[in-house]
Amino acid sequence: MLIRPQTLSLITTHQCTAACDNCCFACTPKVTTAIPVPRLRSLIDEAAALSSIKVVVFTGGECFLLGKDLDELVNRAARHGLAVRCVTNGYWGVTAEAARKRTKELVTAGLIEINFSTGPMHARYVPVERVVHAAVASVEAGLRVAINVETFDGCDFDLTLMLNNPTLAGKIQEKRLIVQRNVWINNAEGKGQMFMRPLPEHSRFRPEYKKPCATVLNVIAITPAQDLVACCGLHLESIPELHLGNIAERSIQSILNDAPDDLIKIWMHLDGPEVILEFVNKYEPRFRLPTESVHPCETCKILYTDPTVKTVLRSHYREVEDDLAQRYLNTLALSEVNLKAMDLHNLGAAELAIEDAALRSE
Repeated sequence: MLIRPQTLSLITTHQCTAACDNCCFACTPKVTTAIPVPRLRSLIDEAAALSSIKVVVFTGGECFLLGKDLDELVNRAARHGLAVRCVTNGYWGVTAEAARKRTKELVTAGLIEINFSTGPMHARYVPVERVVHAAVASVEAGLRVAINVETFDGCDFDLTLMLNNPTLAGKIQEKRLIVQRNVWINNAEGKGQMFMRPLPEHSRFRPEYKKPCATVLNVIAITPAQDLVACCGLHLESIPELHLGNIAERSIQSILNDAPDDLIKIWMHLDGPEVILEFVNKYEPRFRLPTESVHPCETCKILYTDPTVKTVLRSHYREVEDDLAQRYLNTLALSEVNLKAMDLHNLGAAELAIEDAALRSE
C-alpha cells in the first residue's frame, strides 16, 4: 500500500481501571488482552525505521497499567527522536503529590504530551478530582495537556464545572491546557444505548463538520491482538477492512508493503466518509444519509457495513478513481516535502496533534 503514516498508535491493552458503558473497545478491569512488552519495544524500533513516523502514542484501555514498563517504552521512543504522547483516564492522580511524582517520572523518560479522558461515564470509576490533579501536575511539568470531556445529550456531567475549576482556570487562560467537549458514541455491543442520545447539533453532514478523515492512512494503530490497522478509529475492531495484517511475527513495514491500495481508504483520507455516502445517495436516492451521525467513526462504520453502499461503489467507483489517485499522489508528495522540512528544522514534535484526531468532535 502506498502510505506515509505519521503516527503509530499503540493500543497497549484492553484492560482498564474503568468499565464504561459503550466503551469503544469494551475495556474493563477484567480484560487482560495486551501487546507483550518485548513486542512493544520492537514495534517502537520498527516505527523509528519508517521515515514518515514522527509520533508514537500509548493508549488503551489504560496504558498507565504498564507501570514502570511505560517509562521504559516512552524513553525508548524518545531516544529514537520520536514525539511521545499518552492517553489516559487519569486514575493515577490520587493526590496532587502522587500526580506530580508520576508525571515527573514520565517527563524524565521523554514524554511531551498527555491527553486525559473524562465525562459522565469515566467519572463513575475515576473521580474528576484525580483528573484535575493529574492535569495540573502535567501542565506544571511542561507537558502539552488536553482534557477531553466525552458527553452525550441529556447527560448530567457539567462541563462548566471543569472549565471554571479554580485550579484549572488559570492554566486554561494561559493556554497551557485545553479542555474540550467530545461526543461519546454508542458501541454496538455496549450497554445503556437507550439513553445514549447524540448531540444533534454535531451532525457530521453539516458543512462545518464534513471534512476529510484525519486519521485513516495518517495514523496506523496496533491492537492488543497485534493487528495492524489503517487508522485509530473508535470502531476499528468491528471493521475488518481496516485491518491490514497481524504483526505478531511480521514487521510493520512488510505488512504495509503487502497491503493492497484501497480506494475507499484513500477517498476517506481525502474527502471524508460523509462525501462518499453523499455520492452513494446521488445514485441510490433510497439510501438514507445518516444525518444523525455525530462522529466520523460512526459514518465510517456505515460506509463499510451497509450493503447498498458497497453495491453503488462497485458500480460507479471508476468515475472518481483517476481524480482520487492523482489527488492522493499530490498529497503524498506534499507530505514528503513537509517531512523533509520538519527534519531540516528539527521540528519533529511541531505537528503533534493536541489529541487523537479520530476522537475529536470539532
